[in-house]
Amino acid sequence: MRPKKQHIGGEPPTPDPPQALIDLSERIAHPLVKRTGVTTTEDGRWALYVTVPKTTDVPLHDLESQAGGFPVVYEAEPDRPLRPLRS
Repeated sequence: MRPKKQHIGGEPPTPDPPQALIDLSERIAHPLVKRTGVTTTEDGRWALYVTVPKTTDVPLHDLESQAGGFPVVYEAEPDRPLRPLRS
């Protein structure tokens, strides 16, 4: 399966994500992961967010084993770098 082009998370169960998930998102490493963060799954569970090349077969089992029981949401890294909006 390929990563989603764009992920849309559901309503979170709490206002803030668990600190363990925040810490995980800041330290997790994998050669195919380009960016990390925190999101929610479509059904609203807190999850680890990662971007990977769009041709990557996911899930990445060695990454999932590092996720500490949190779900992992995979999104395809954009073809071009993101540009900030002008204000």
